[in-house]
Amino acid sequence: MKTDPKTPFFDFTYAMYDFLLSNIVKAGYRVGTVKEYLAHELTECPFLILRHDVEWNPQRALDIAKLESGHKLKATYYFRADTKVFNPLIMRTIQDLGCEIGYHFEVLDQSQGNFQKAIQLFEEEIDGFRKKGITIDTVCSHGNPRIKKRGYKANNEIFLYDQGLKKKTGILGEAYLDIDFSEIGYFSDVSLRWKKVNSTKNLVSIILRQNLPRLYLLTHPDYWSKTAIRSLTMRGLSQVVHKFKLNEAILKSKEAFKISSRF
Repeated sequence: MKTDPKTPFFDFTYAMYDFLLSNIVKAGYRVGTVKEYLAHELTECPFLILRHDVEWNPQRALDIAKLESGHKLKATYYFRADTKVFNPLIMRTIQDLGCEIGYHFEVLDQSQGNFQKAIQLFEEEIDGFRKKGITIDTVCSHGNPRIKKRGYKANNEIFLYDQGLKKKTGILGEAYLDIDFSEIGYFSDVSLRWKKVNSTKNLVSIILRQNLPRLYLLTHPDYWSKTAIRSLTMRGLSQVVHKFKLNEAILKSKEAFKISSRF
């Protein structure tokens, strides 16, 4: 087992993530992908669904995948289709490590709530992944708090609008809609704060106690850092955004600008 990194300074560092992985292995969890779960290949308890949403930096996703490969673990990585994140070489490299690559879509946001345009864009973007040699079996909606939702609450509502869309695009399912979270312990590092626990070390304690035989762990590789200095900086910025509700303020300013531009 890896040496326990000093906390809290080393939380959300690569060293802490490596420590988390080593304890997942020690606790005896079978770690798998969203695809494996939806295909009923991940049923023997204890099991852990390991998922990552890649928001800005694909290189950090590759760093995390290499750490997982060192423990002979695999995970699902959801990539968006924009130019900053869409990196076929890195996606194929992660895929070659045995991981699943999925499509992190935000088509209703991009189409201003127009469901027909959103579905067309969904089909085009998922096809774009496959043309680059990326196997797409599952997808996951992305939620941008700085975009006003009009006529919908989440991007994955396209599947409620067109119930044949999964079959038409050849996917097993969506990472929120098709998982029963009432039966699975869910932990997420959204905004660099673990939900339900105070730190990664607290999460490790829960994992080692194995009180939850079914776990779903979501992380964002962009949040995790090689150095403690970057980690502390990132956490500080996140606290400022949360404290002063900057996402809400940016959304309101966008709406105000739209209104004023009409006159």
